[in-house]
Amino acid sequence: MTIRTASEPTGIKIEIEDSGEGIPVDALPRIFERFYRANPARDKVIDGVGLGLSLVKWIVEEHGGTITAVSRPGDGSCFTIVLPQD
Repeated sequence: MTIRTASEPTGIKIEIEDSGEGIPVDALPRIFERFYRANPARDKVIDGVGLGLSLVKWIVEEHGGTITAVSRPGDGSCFTIVLPQD
């Protein structure tokens, strides 16, 4: 996992990048929905209820920021958070 930060005119930018299995293209638009699991077949392998990313999005937005995700199946994902500077 790689974490990068930068100060930009639009705010503080935080990027979190991993080298995991990635997120399927058809699942990417839904990953911030509560209880959404991209691969229900893995429910027995990985604990969780599908709230993590929805909570992160809520916290970021409560602070006036945004979060986006880019993923390459088989090659990991990158989440970008931008928070306003006060």
